[in-house]
Amino acid sequence: MTNSNAPFQNLSGKVLRRSANQKMLSGVSGGIAEYLNVDVTLVRLGWVGLTLITGGAAMIGYAVAWIVIPESDGKAVWQNVQQSVNQNQNQDTTEQDIASRLYDDTNNKPPAA
Repeated sequence: MTNSNAPFQNLSGKVLRRSANQKMLSGVSGGIAEYLNVDVTLVRLGWVGLTLITGGAAMIGYAVAWIVIPESDGKAVWQNVQQSVNQNQNQDTTEQDIASRLYDDTNNKPPAA
């Protein structure tokens, strides 16, 4: 999905992802710290300072980053939710398939043995 002819390519080869091993809440600060190659404590203190300065508005930015930045496995939160919904829909169709095999659709009775 990456356009190799884009004028502003990622020349460093780094990709921003939420950290799996440096996370306290969601891994956003750990991922930003790994991307910028700084200590994760500095990033966390930056979030706290920004939250105090903006009167809590930075918490909305953190929540958006939590949803948008993909986890270290490459999937964002909304993709994981979409995958679990699709699995539940497939489970429902499987149950309907089993029920249609067990019961005769014309009179809703189990098949005769």
